Amino acid sequence: MRVTADGDFLRVELPENEGAREAVRREVAKCGKSGGYALMTLQPPKKPRTTGEGSQNHHLNGHIMQICQETGDSYKTVKDGVKMTAVQYLGYPYKTIGRQIVPMPESESSTEECAKLIEAAHILAGELGIVLREI
Repeated sequence: MRVTADGDFLRVELPENEGAREAVRREVAKCGKSGGYALMTLQPPKKPRTTGEGSQNHHLNGHIMQICQETGDSYKTVKDGVKMTAVQYLGYPYKTIGRQIVPMPESESSTEECAKLIEAAHILAGELGIVLREI
């Protein structure tokens, strides 16, 4: 979605992807139930984490695999542990459901947030006495 200034008004351009357009339309339709008012937060888009060979994503997942090999724990268990470490020590974003903390999915993380996950993998490995190899 793109927002531009047009005199005293903001112009909101819908995404090109038809599925995303429809999702925006549904949200706008809900505003009618609120007296026509909506709350819109404007902020610059996040820079998505890097993927592929030599990327942040590759770096993080390599560390997770090394911890798995050393501990015998499953990939999901270690990844969840890394995310919870990032929430606890580094301010990684999360939501709560009831009283349960649910860290933001890695796929939605920005470069800065993915860096927190990598640092959390370093912290967790250190707590477990594991020396990570940078790959």
